Amino acid sequence: MKPKILAIVGPTASGKSSLAISLAKKFQGEILSVDSRQIYQGMDIGTAKEPVVWDSVRSVWMVEEIPHWGINIAAPDTPYSVVDFQVYARQIIEEILSRGHLPILVGGTGLWLRAVLEQYDLASSPPDQDFRLSLAGKTTEELYAEYQKQDPEGAQKIDRANPRRLIRALEVFHQTGRSFFSPQQKNEPLYHVLQIGLCPKRAILYERINARVDQMIVQGLMEEVRGLYARYGSDIPSMSGIGYRQMCKFFKGETTPEQMREEIKKDTRQYAKRQWTWFKRDQSIHWIKTPQEAEDITSSFFLP
Repeated sequence: MKPKILAIVGPTASGKSSLAISLAKKFQGEILSVDSRQIYQGMDIGTAKEPVVWDSVRSVWMVEEIPHWGINIAAPDTPYSVVDFQVYARQIIEEILSRGHLPILVGGTGLWLRAVLEQYDLASSPPDQDFRLSLAGKTTEELYAEYQKQDPEGAQKIDRANPRRLIRALEVFHQTGRSFFSPQQKNEPLYHVLQIGLCPKRAILYERINARVDQMIVQGLMEEVRGLYARYGSDIPSMSGIGYRQMCKFFKGETTPEQMREEIKKDTRQYAKRQWTWFKRDQSIHWIKTPQEAEDITSSFFLP
């Protein structure tokens, strides 16, 4: 019998983290962040990490006394792929299960979540350094245009602002002739999963996003990015994330403070829209409107 686990999904600023903490307290859970940006150390404000405290005894970050895995696991300049996370996440899930606790996967990075839950065989297409070098001089827009030509359906799902992922998708297509998102790349699921989805009405979500960006800037996002920019520059993959790349443009004198702020808001709203497009295709997700509804569904799912 496959072990049961819980996944909470949805676009950014939809309230996933607070719901996950609430459910973790009620169902003896431990949280695994499935977020391709929160893995990086020192990238806290711009990735909307919860305030964490290090538990040196258990070697885990804690939020409101709930263990949080999957955050601060890589330096900003360390290459870290979905394959790396796939291996890491499965190990963490097994450890949580061995303690008799409930693994709660939380995040909006759809590909990473699917790689864990559906056992995508992403490692079957190894890196091709020569092919990657052939793409090195292309802009993000050029990479996306090329991918759109080769895999129009996949182009609707991919993060078009992420050059590293675009290169990987082109590489997989080059090697296999298949889409990066092809169903042929997955095997039998490892787990029996309850997926709970959050997605407020668009107007409400966009208001939250705008307010969150304003709050991030008040909290010190500019100082956070300035320190990273001084140490690493702007060309490493982690600095391509929303909030970080716009700040870097500002530091280079390419935008004004107000333009930078509005770009972060606009790009975050567009990202949320792509997340919603990704998740709404999954018919197994239970979309809920209230925390009580999530608690009731979870109780029913995990009854003996």
